[in-house]
Amino acid sequence: MRGIRDPVSGKIYPDHLIRKAPLAYDLLVEQIKQGRVVLLDDGRVLRRGYTTGTCAAAASKAASLILTCMSEVRSVDVITPVGVRVVLKVECAAKKEGEGVACVRVDSGDYKHDTFNGLLICAKARRAAKLTIKAGKGIGTIKKEGFGGKIGMPDIYPHILKNIEENVKEALAAHSQKGMEIEIFVPEGEEVARKTILPELGIEGGIPIFGATGFVEPYTDDDYKHVIDFLIKDRKDMLGVSTGEKSKRLAVEKLKFPADKIVVAGNFVRYAVERSDAKRNVIFTMPAKLCDMLEVNPHEHFNFEFSSVGELVERLKREDCRQLKEFFGKLADELSIKTGAEVYVFDNSGELIGMSSSQTSTQQR
Repeated sequence: MRGIRDPVSGKIYPDHLIRKAPLAYDLLVEQIKQGRVVLLDDGRVLRRGYTTGTCAAAASKAASLILTCMSEVRSVDVITPVGVRVVLKVECAAKKEGEGVACVRVDSGDYKHDTFNGLLICAKARRAAKLTIKAGKGIGTIKKEGFGGKIGMPDIYPHILKNIEENVKEALAAHSQKGMEIEIFVPEGEEVARKTILPELGIEGGIPIFGATGFVEPYTDDDYKHVIDFLIKDRKDMLGVSTGEKSKRLAVEKLKFPADKIVVAGNFVRYAVERSDAKRNVIFTMPAKLCDMLEVNPHEHFNFEFSSVGELVERLKREDCRQLKEFFGKLADELSIKTGAEVYVFDNSGELIGMSSSQTSTQQR
């Protein structure tokens, strides 16, 4: 059976499904290859968006190009964290007083609930001896533990920072430049962030620059159940189910679990396992997602204050690692009993902090 591979999710769309969709065949194939769309089993086509991380990379590269060689840049191509090259429209481009400035507007595709949709993500480029990237106005600062970064640092995810650097280096190499100072800023970031849960979680002053794949998935809840059904179909031997791209990546890196055997299920991990026909099911999750799946309020189990599960994890790692692994080990056992799956729990740094009892015994042998 012929088909086209989605470079973001890794799934193969069969030819008959592509022909079922209400778009010209060649156009749809090209959009699939670019990671721009997803197909549902009923033939619908949903458009992916681009994350704040991808927009920041595009703005940074465009600002670099404006400063080094061009007075105007209307679009720019960037490589996303999953290796797919995309082209984004550039707005508000300018070159003045030794600076190149460019902005890219967040487009969340067909996902209608993205708080950051429509925000301008901007970058200033200045000549420098080496490449440096810093956060400006409207980017959140980490004020509490649990986000994988240090307190007081800007909330730019490490893999996104690396991705921005890679894209800026492309612009520099093309014009024999070695250094550049990039300042990323979000003009309305602070205002938008105040209307979200970010300040309660410990991110103050703006929004995060993030996005595991570089794309915003467009699913509604019902749509995503259809996607999961499609992804797990015909998996008879082994199925890994992760709560997100990060837990998937950690499963591959830390446990050597085959990447092509893992389905990212988001909030529908239990649904995916319930629908699975595989002989072996394995769940990979982060601590907060584990608590959500079990409807557990961790504040009821500890007699000290913390604002997030991530902050709880970091405190216990410093003060009582045994209690940390006992707590999340028990939750892993509970989820394992309810689903019949093996369960592994990672923290933000990639450390395995809990697993169901059968897996603990296996790893200790």
